[in-house]
Amino acid sequence: MGTWVKETDDAIYLMQGNSWISRIQKKPSPTNPKEKAFNIEQMRQWFTRSDAPQAMTVSVGTGQPEPTQAGGSLPLVPDTSGGSGSGEQTGNGGASNHKGARLRVKITTYFKLKPTIANELTEAEKVLVTNGTEFDLQYYIDVGHNHWQVTLLNPLGDTKIKTWFVSTPDIALVTDVTLTVISDTLFKAEPKISTQLSKDQKVFVKKGTCYKLLSSIPAIGDHLEIELADATLGPNHTKRWFVYKPDVKVEGQRQTLQVTGDTVFKSKPVQASQLPNDDKFLVKKGTVFLINSYTNPEANHIKVALEGAFLGPKNLTTWYAYVPDIQICGTEITNKPKDNSSGQPANPINRGIALTLPGFSGTYYSNDPIKPINQYGDRGHFTWGEALHVNPSTGAYRRPVNSNVVYGILRVADVLEDVIRLYGGKRIRINSWYRDPATNAAVGGATQSRHMVGDAVDFVVLEGAGHLNPFNVYARLDPWWGHRGGLASSSLFTHIDVRGYRARWSYLY
Repeated sequence: MGTWVKETDDAIYLMQGNSWISRIQKKPSPTNPKEKAFNIEQMRQWFTRSDAPQAMTVSVGTGQPEPTQAGGSLPLVPDTSGGSGSGEQTGNGGASNHKGARLRVKITTYFKLKPTIANELTEAEKVLVTNGTEFDLQYYIDVGHNHWQVTLLNPLGDTKIKTWFVSTPDIALVTDVTLTVISDTLFKAEPKISTQLSKDQKVFVKKGTCYKLLSSIPAIGDHLEIELADATLGPNHTKRWFVYKPDVKVEGQRQTLQVTGDTVFKSKPVQASQLPNDDKFLVKKGTVFLINSYTNPEANHIKVALEGAFLGPKNLTTWYAYVPDIQICGTEITNKPKDNSSGQPANPINRGIALTLPGFSGTYYSNDPIKPINQYGDRGHFTWGEALHVNPSTGAYRRPVNSNVVYGILRVADVLEDVIRLYGGKRIRINSWYRDPATNAAVGGATQSRHMVGDAVDFVVLEGAGHLNPFNVYARLDPWWGHRGGLASSSLFTHIDVRGYRARWSYLY
């Protein structure tokens, strides 16, 4: 059956028989309130069909009812009228009150029901979306082969479908994180010197070029591993690259929750079998959510507030996630800690300042090792003075608020002993260890900083008169530390904590 075009007061339709299979809604003209307008670009795909329309009828001002949609068909273009009577938004490229992620179409493309090329799909399995269209996004999954599976906040156009597959070179994720190239540089497939890479493994990028980023984390050789939000580069349309950090400037920050194994989000930190179906939501491996905040673990779960994602029958935004199945990437914009330690005396002449620890009897001293004998049978390398930032001149120190902080200090002291062993006995200098809440706020720490729990430490590995590059330290510790806790680096120090689940980020200095 052939197709034809029909115009009414409200829309332009691609008709098949007496029903429409694609629609472009009219909207008030911005220059003349007596006229209506529509984007003629959206008609282009109608005339590339094998049954391209050969005729058109005009039914304007007749009072006739609008035609009905063909059963089981999907529109080829989004409804760009700005929303339906129910108030639901569609991809219209306009302003949005949505606080979560937002997806922008860079190149006119198909949203598809399967992650394959559009030519292999029927007309009912794809929707053509024009460049410049933006959508409110709940979450996405990188399914490989240059495709994302995206779940929109609202159904696409006149469909009732929110979840689609889309080609990643054709889309961009709107973010507030910007990378600016400050010196001509190369984006590289691996963090190596460029002469060790083939032509296809590097892309020249000129000074002044700007990209939006999904993430940036430290990598060996003073590199950043970046994921582009608004571009793909190279012959394989790649989003992930390595770049030499001194050649770029990164501004802004975002936090995401990434699901590393099929899991269930729950309304309470209990086993999924204990909850009714309305209080749990199955989430696939690889799903990425933008998050507003999260709390420290409770019963091996973290409570996370999703940004702009409404899951399950109750449309909940706050869920408990099982920590072995997730990782946190990125950190708060305000997380720029500038703390310092007086260090450890090389040859203490006495035990130092007397200390009291909540929940522990007796007196402790600032120059005494936290672990008199460490896990390797040696005298411990780290003192209470380093952990509590004792001022030997005044005797002031950061007294733990409770015994849990002391246990946190003991746990991370063991980790530091492991790091010394990994580096063949090299010395470690502490930049920041325990911070009480007031100190944490004063030095610019994150609101949920593990330093307030005592089980986080910022440090440098000393070598000769200087110290090892913190990015190199991060790169060496990353696979070893795995999912046991958080790891991050700035140009000044490396951070490690024992939160019990994977978290990775880089500081913006």
